[in-house]
Amino acid sequence: MNPLRKAVDSWFGRGEASITIPPMDGAFRPNDLLDLAPLSLEAPAPDCLAATSHGVVVSSDRSLLSVDRSGGAELASFETPISALAGLPDGGAAVALIDGRIVFVGGQHGGTTVQKNLEVACITALAPASDGTLFVANGSAKNGPGAWKRDLMEKNASGSVWRVDPRNGAHTRLAGDLAYPYGLVEDAGSVVVSESWRSALTRISPGGDGRKEPALENLPAYPSRLSRADDKSIWLALFAPRSQLVEFVLSEDRFRRRMIREIDADYWVAPCLRSGATPLEPTQQGGVRQLGVLKPWSPSRSYGLVARLDPAFRPATSLHSRAHGRRHGVTSCLMVGNQLYFAAKGDGVVAARSYEGLTP
Repeated sequence: MNPLRKAVDSWFGRGEASITIPPMDGAFRPNDLLDLAPLSLEAPAPDCLAATSHGVVVSSDRSLLSVDRSGGAELASFETPISALAGLPDGGAAVALIDGRIVFVGGQHGGTTVQKNLEVACITALAPASDGTLFVANGSAKNGPGAWKRDLMEKNASGSVWRVDPRNGAHTRLAGDLAYPYGLVEDAGSVVVSESWRSALTRISPGGDGRKEPALENLPAYPSRLSRADDKSIWLALFAPRSQLVEFVLSEDRFRRRMIREIDADYWVAPCLRSGATPLEPTQQGGVRQLGVLKPWSPSRSYGLVARLDPAFRPATSLHSRAHGRRHGVTSCLMVGNQLYFAAKGDGVVAARSYEGLTP
């Protein structure tokens, strides 16, 4: 953003300095389609989905689990937790570990490990490139993948996108100063990245010159991982809703810094993958209960949301799990054939449903 424009927006409370958020309307009109999807697998914090020669797999802590097989058979395990995962064109998988290494499982690079690069220590997403290399999203230069909430409340924009060559381990930086890149997809020779803290998708031009252009802005929730379907449409996971209360706290620097310093992160006024687990959480700003039932329109710090974008990255439709739902904290989604898979990390669920009849 132009520094002068940023200063003017800050003075007038508009643009990125505004505490308004877009409504859930139009293509984002609420429904219960995520909650109606049949359960495929229950696992501890399922995070990232990928299509491989072993079918659809999901990462869960240190394990790769099969979604297609009964009981979630373990296909591979690692000594440290998995932070990102990508299926490769040859049927293999690239697995990013929380310590910064990238391990290849199956396919032509099976057994290869790309060692940690000190500048890429927070890998949040992987995506194959058409030239055989790998796009890598480094969420933050200041916090690890498990400290995403701190990264938001510190108002960081230190993320970056890299190209990694699995043949020699070479890392090439494509762009920096990104506000927590959390998803990647190659598109027309460039790469589109989801910037969570800007609630936007950004296109990064090829050539490593760092030029960035908006692809989709002003989303009503924080975007996560991206995937492309056979019909060229884009599926986007959004892991938590934006709220005016959180936007207000982000604008109040003294309060925000004291909150970070004195309060446990679980109880910050901040988005989360699953709310309502403890009475110590901050006030739900108007949540309405009647006879013990949480109303679906109640404001919530957690939510379930998946969006379908057309090939031009314009929102077409969406699937929701509202405040009273049980499919919150969706960090990954994937269309395989006519089945849409999604991982609701907040509720420990992987589910799938047919694409037909998704429009509410």
